Amino acid sequence: MYRLFLAALALSLIFCATPGAVNTQALRVGVTGGFRRAFGVEMGSIVGDMSWAVLALAGLAVIWDNDIARIVLAIVGSAFLIYLAYQGFQDARSKEIQEVNAPKGHTDFVTGVIMSFANPFQIPFWIGIGSSSIAVIMSDPGLMDFVVFYFGYLVGAVIWGIGYSALIGHGKRYITPTLFRVLSVICAAVLLYFALNLLYSTFL
Repeated sequence: MYRLFLAALALSLIFCATPGAVNTQALRVGVTGGFRRAFGVEMGSIVGDMSWAVLALAGLAVIWDNDIARIVLAIVGSAFLIYLAYQGFQDARSKEIQEVNAPKGHTDFVTGVIMSFANPFQIPFWIGIGSSSIAVIMSDPGLMDFVVFYFGYLVGAVIWGIGYSALIGHGKRYITPTLFRVLSVICAAVLLYFALNLLYSTFL
């Protein structure tokens, strides 16, 4: 069973290190707010990821098969990413380094949860990654095997969140006003790309 745990942990680190909207948002808020702000986004995303994992484990793939639910999630998720991108472009107009605010009424943690949970492609990802990865190691997996796999994934995600946030927090001291504006534009453009890609993947 330890092989399953280690496999899930390694897979988690690889997946979490992949450039994406969550890591982009963590970088965006972390370059001014440091470790705490970046870690808030990462931890919120983990809660969203694991919520989808539980739904997939519980056999609620019906969410993915329901076109209306999938479309609503895609629209909500894309709208939120576009809003974050808009904020990023607004930050880039500032001549001084100003701490990036979380969306009105939200904390960074809530932002991470929304970004993860509003992604309708989490269900097929978890169904696919869970069944295929476990099947490679266990010929006849039971409930406990799935629990161990998801726990390993959770541990890996937390390790990544701490390490990535610490790296951003350390690099904060080297951020100049010009570099801040450049990073704001890059992060905003990446968030906008993921928003449009989510819509494209859903409707086309």
